[in-house]
Amino acid sequence: MTLAFSLTPRRPAYLPHRSLPSMHDPQFCEPVPPFRLVLPRDKRNRLCELTGALTQGRECSVRGCSAECLPVVLVDAEREALLCPHHQLVHLDGTAIEGQPLVATAAW
Repeated sequence: MTLAFSLTPRRPAYLPHRSLPSMHDPQFCEPVPPFRLVLPRDKRNRLCELTGALTQGRECSVRGCSAECLPVVLVDAEREALLCPHHQLVHLDGTAIEGQPLVATAAW
């Protein structure tokens, strides 16, 4: 019995896997978060409606402050709030929000 070996490679035994973009790849604009937020469908739909109704460029609701704020939705309370560069997180009536609630905003 004679075995024949070739030193020239033929084709690979398998096709190479398509590489996924790295978080540090310059072509990859936004880093992928290391987690996914799982919400009940009803809550997710309500949050989608609330964030869809947000308007850009709102003024702070604290009396005497005219800073431009980012409108956000408090995920747990499902209420709109404002993220002010001076007063941090405030309700629409101008009162401060205590703690560090989870917030969501629209993707403009």
